[in-house]
Amino acid sequence: MAKTKKGDVFSCQVCGLVCVVDEACGCETCDIICCGQPMAKGKAAANKARKKAAELAAARKAKATSKPAAKKAPAKKATAKAKKK
Repeated sequence: MAKTKKGDVFSCQVCGLVCVVDEACGCETCDIICCGQPMAKGKAAANKARKKAAELAAARKAKATSKPAAKKAPAKKATAKAKKK
């Protein structure tokens, strides 16, 4: 990974978190880790994550608004009076 500079933008490809470097350390081995993966340089990864989250939310909403299957009425239990007659 190239050296980071002040003002560089990193974003998480999973959750869309965006991070801006305010103080560079000067080393070449630093990785910013989010959601168990190194963050990608730039805002493009965050935009992909937002689009993916929006698609998932739309799918959940569509699933929630679909009509549930009709429920069967519970079977009536025979009472002792009905059995005697």
